[in-house]
Amino acid sequence: MIDTDFLPGYISALSTKEVVEKLESNETSGLTDEEAGIRIKQFGENLISNGKGRYPLFELLRQFKSPLILILITATLISFSLGETINASIILFIILASVAIDFYQERDARNAAERLKESVKSSAIVIRNNREKEIFHEDLVVGDIILLSAGKIVPADARILFAKDFFVNQSSLTGESFPSEKNNEAVTGESQNLVDFTNTVFMGSSVISGTGKAIVVRTGAVTEFGKIAQKLAAPDIENEFSKGIKGFGYLIMKVTVVLVLFIFLINAVLKRDLLESFMFSLAVAVGLTPELLPMIMAVTMARGSTHMAKKGVIVKKLSTIPDFGSMEVLCTDKTGTITEDVIHLIKYVDKVGNDSEQVLLLAYLNSFYQTGIKNPLDDAVVSFRKVDITGYKKKDEIPFDFSRKRMSVVVTYHDKNILICKGAPEEIFRACSMNEEDKNMATKNYERLSMDGFRVLAVATKQTGVDEVFTKEDEKEMILQGFIAFLDPPKADAGEVIAALKKIGVAVKIITGDNHLVTQKVCKEIGLPVKGILHGHEMPGLSDDALRQRVKGTTIFTRFSPDQKNRVILALKAYHGVVGYMGDGINDAPSLKTADVGISVNSATDVTKDAADIILTQKDLMVLKEGILEGRKTFGNTMKYILMGLSSNFGNMFSVAAATIFLPFLPMLPVQILINNFLYDTSQITIPGDNVDKSYIQKPQRWNLKMIYGYMFIFGITSSVFDLLTFFVLYQFFNVSQAQFRTGWFLESLATQILVVFIIRTWHVPFKESKPSKNLVISVSLCLVAGWALPYLPFSKLAGFEKLPGHVLLYIIGIVIIYLFTAEWVKRFIYGRFNKR
Repeated sequence: MIDTDFLPGYISALSTKEVVEKLESNETSGLTDEEAGIRIKQFGENLISNGKGRYPLFELLRQFKSPLILILITATLISFSLGETINASIILFIILASVAIDFYQERDARNAAERLKESVKSSAIVIRNNREKEIFHEDLVVGDIILLSAGKIVPADARILFAKDFFVNQSSLTGESFPSEKNNEAVTGESQNLVDFTNTVFMGSSVISGTGKAIVVRTGAVTEFGKIAQKLAAPDIENEFSKGIKGFGYLIMKVTVVLVLFIFLINAVLKRDLLESFMFSLAVAVGLTPELLPMIMAVTMARGSTHMAKKGVIVKKLSTIPDFGSMEVLCTDKTGTITEDVIHLIKYVDKVGNDSEQVLLLAYLNSFYQTGIKNPLDDAVVSFRKVDITGYKKKDEIPFDFSRKRMSVVVTYHDKNILICKGAPEEIFRACSMNEEDKNMATKNYERLSMDGFRVLAVATKQTGVDEVFTKEDEKEMILQGFIAFLDPPKADAGEVIAALKKIGVAVKIITGDNHLVTQKVCKEIGLPVKGILHGHEMPGLSDDALRQRVKGTTIFTRFSPDQKNRVILALKAYHGVVGYMGDGINDAPSLKTADVGISVNSATDVTKDAADIILTQKDLMVLKEGILEGRKTFGNTMKYILMGLSSNFGNMFSVAAATIFLPFLPMLPVQILINNFLYDTSQITIPGDNVDKSYIQKPQRWNLKMIYGYMFIFGITSSVFDLLTFFVLYQFFNVSQAQFRTGWFLESLATQILVVFIIRTWHVPFKESKPSKNLVISVSLCLVAGWALPYLPFSKLAGFEKLPGHVLLYIIGIVIIYLFTAEWVKRFIYGRFNKR
């Protein structure tokens, strides 16, 4: 039984002979079918997951563990026990709708791993029993000898045994801008970065050109591709907004249990009717329950999703919308996300650095006439613009090879043969006749272009005889003409987007598999100041605590593997809170899952889009800003309902708890509490469409637990003070019956609960500096009128209401007005103390 428990760097450091011996294979004849059968039992099929999924029923039941859902289920049972069938049915519908949405969203996430498997399903050419045969990828085993050629998908992680003109596109795994050249030479060094393994090909990458023979070293889930798939199949990491909702649910649960038990025990001690006291306590529990919160969140997020879709932002996971608005840091891949993922010819200069049309002409002739390895650099030259080559005729060419790292074409012009050579500058310099001064000048220009982040090729020429047979031996004593420089340029609107994000408080950091010089060049082009650079090879030496400190002042993270990207995102989440990640490659998929907000672009792979929470369908990156602002509006309107519940519901229930001690009767009947709760909730159903202040959406918004606790206690106490004042005056100074007392508090309670929304919904002066939506004004007005009209309707006595004298009504109106002015002052105090900006 062979052992494959080794790091990728170990196998890359061995010679081809040592690799074959270690894996007990044969480079010429391959494995036998019998040995392959044994190994497939040892290592399993070459699949990136075992195909075992969770049972849908268990996944569905798991959705009911949320504390908020548990509270709502309890409220449903209580409502049914009180005979409030309609109210109970509404809450039950909200529960089922909320659970269904979450279940189907999680199912979409699980499909990402399945899509990843499908993307590599194909056949491979393998040597078995000393002959070539075609087998499915899943039948490959460690030690198999595979043959690779242009257009093929690499079926497993494999070590190169032989390569000729072999280029592989592995950008979706590594983030590189250019295809990677592969050979069979051993790689030394301690690096574990996939980019540095020039003798290894990885599952899921594609062969651009050339041919190769390789030995399979890893299959299935242990390949680099498989590791990504396993991360995609793992449960989603709970995002910031979901954590906040869970914490809010636990808070409500604790306060509800304490208040309900307190009220029931006090009534029991005072020897009141136990059944009536129990029913009253249950009614209070329903009154404390924010049963409309799931609906408010769903409607708010659905509206936000619709608005974002119109702007080219597709939201796959609704709960991500508030986090999109709360996002303080956006990490982004470079290639294909910030840049176009298309190589462009940017500069063509002579050997001293001046623009040169002659250098462009020579490079164009070389790329246009060459028939060897096609690569993005030649495509970039030919597509740059049409160059007039009238009078030039191809005579011969000297193909590219990896030892020379250059290629030449010979053209005839005015009966003269001109050899035009293009390739790696270091190799071109060796083949040119230059004095020391010219060589130093050329080297400086080459290094300057490289430091600016360009991929540079040199161009040289030589006049030759008319009837010569041309070989690579002719590539000597050439004249250096200049350089051509390439870059994957930023998208047209990238700079504008970076500036816009900075203006609304979102910092941008770039995490890429590419090198730091290219990334610095892109940052300069888009106007992103580089505060610091962290290289992937530094990561093993950094503890998590040290990394949290480094990420604060770092803008560029270069040569990073998917695992290293994840560490950075987790470090940023610990420091900043809400972190987004935007990428388009398969190597970005785990980071999209780890981040609070995963964003993919229109050109991303299907796997990446499946793993993302949000997809930008347009090439215009400015929709990012629009989406963030929409997320902040959604977060703002959700918080309005939460703060309303804390300030009014809890205030009134505190009052009930206090009144239970001092009053010889229940301050409000159970049915009256339920009616009050129904009218209050109905008045709030238009909050999802409310206007949000411009000042609110200019900065990231997050759960502020200190402010929430402050709202609950300070607003709750304020509301209770006015409730107790109403109790005292009605009980001590006005000669009212028990029914009139309950009616008076019902009216005061309903008015203060409903009208305070106009104060809580904004940091500014209501109506003067911040206007609510028309629908909110209408819903609040209708519910207030309906509630205040109840005592005067024919059936009012059935619900325990009784008409109030005019002077009592005036007193209640006065109390409500004073309360609203006090609430405005309290709001400013809370924001000043807990929400400083």
